[in-house]
Amino acid sequence: MIYKMKKIISVLVIGFLFASCDVGNSDTSQLELLPVSSVVMPTEFAKDSVTEIPVKYIRPTTCYFFNDFYYNKIEFQRTVAIYAVNLNENLCQADNVTEIEVPLKFKPTALGTYHFKFWIGDNSAGVGQYIEFDAVVDH
Repeated sequence: MIYKMKKIISVLVIGFLFASCDVGNSDTSQLELLPVSSVVMPTEFAKDSVTEIPVKYIRPTTCYFFNDFYYNKIEFQRTVAIYAVNLNENLCQADNVTEIEVPLKFKPTALGTYHFKFWIGDNSAGVGQYIEFDAVVDH
């Protein structure tokens, strides 16, 4: 009997904890693609070795937080942008000056020349613009 009461109380307490947690207004948060503002790109990499590439972006408001990289690879081409979570809260403040740096971890698995395209936004015609780099993996 005592065991059943403890179990019921535990379930109720856990239920109340989950119900009372405020994780923000998750219905209004969304994942958005942000342009890269600058990159410090090496020109050479070693095969099967991880290199961190410093990538910077500017967040539009104080409610944008880095989530991950958009990373598309086709053979030796890599296209990169920033995925950020926008919390869409009323307390957000404009912030078009804070540059955030995040490391892109790159581990080439084949010898050759890799072509990187870092998305910097769309032009007035809606066409994607990129900072482009070639990097050689020769050892």
